[in-house]
Amino acid sequence: MLGGNSRSRTHSRHLLGATAGTCASLVVLGLAAAPAASSEIPDFRPDQWALTSIGAQEVWEDTQGQGVTVALPGVSIDEEHPDLRDNVEIDDGFGSNGADDEQGTAAAGLVAAHGHGMDADGGVLGVAPAADVLVLPTEDDLPGAIRHAVDEGVQVVLLPEEIGGDEDLTDAIAAAASGGALVVGPAGGNADENVLEVAGVDEDGALVPDSPDASAIDLAAPGSELRTAGQDLRQVDVSGAPYAAAVAAGAAALLSAEYPQLSPAQVRDALVEGSRPGPDGLPSLQVSEAVAQASGTAEDVPLIDENLVQEEDEGVPVWVWFALAGVVFVIVLLVLVLWVRRSSADPYGVKAEREAEDAELAAARAEQAKAEERPSRRKKGGRRRKTG
Repeated sequence: MLGGNSRSRTHSRHLLGATAGTCASLVVLGLAAAPAASSEIPDFRPDQWALTSIGAQEVWEDTQGQGVTVALPGVSIDEEHPDLRDNVEIDDGFGSNGADDEQGTAAAGLVAAHGHGMDADGGVLGVAPAADVLVLPTEDDLPGAIRHAVDEGVQVVLLPEEIGGDEDLTDAIAAAASGGALVVGPAGGNADENVLEVAGVDEDGALVPDSPDASAIDLAAPGSELRTAGQDLRQVDVSGAPYAAAVAAGAAALLSAEYPQLSPAQVRDALVEGSRPGPDGLPSLQVSEAVAQASGTAEDVPLIDENLVQEEDEGVPVWVWFALAGVVFVIVLLVLVLWVRRSSADPYGVKAEREAEDAELAAARAEQAKAEERPSRRKKGGRRRKTG
């Protein structure tokens, strides 16, 4: 997948050991000084010359790629790597996530690694540490994976290799560009106007070995001895155009997050025009200047398409608004009637008490009337008086 202009070197420092050191530091945190605890976490960022070279950290106060998703079709990844965990999603609809995950893990780390450890002060960082990564492993359906990624709403698509002569792949890339995604890939294959083709440079600003001619390169970016996430929870140095393209994809995520109203073509123009002179007169990636370029373009592009809003407003007939108003009026009237009836419905039970008292009084009077109507009984059996 990497071609002849790429290589990798795995470092001996293993993150499992770093994690154990971190845990030990946490246990004795109450007894030891805080600097001693943090010193147990290896920090590889001083070796990440690419971030400093392109000025990525200069814009992190405003944008870190939050809300933007970068798709990595055609590769596998170690989603449990501590520098990538929680911001990586794997879609295995086009192939299983396999063990051959060196390129995918390294590329994802260059795009969106977020570090690890206390306050995330260990490990490595990507260009856009707050961006999300959608990985779509596949061996034989790269065009389908690209189309699916665009359907999922990704803003950036990072190709794993140079463009060949596959017509279906060319069509998928064109569909992605028209569907709202910036397609970024390594330079060196067939020219494609819908792909931002990136070549790698070293720390001295020279093109890496086996780079294509300048006419086949749209943008130069760091692509030599790049410290990033590696296999088996390790850190690794990688070189080659695919990794330079990953750096550029991370920069695209920064711009897309800060100016979501810009089209993929406008983001591409900002990256190229907001650059510095590179080898052979090529534009060399410079994030801070690209953000400034994008800012100028965004001034003339509203966040909300007012024409679409107006069309939606005009599309609602007037009678619908009157009908809605009538429904609301009826509901309010019913609520008011119920409230009035309840408020006048003897809330304290006085009426019911008086009715009970009246019924009791009426019963007493009826009983008294019956007693008065009874005839008095005469006494019988007295002695008779004799007559003479």
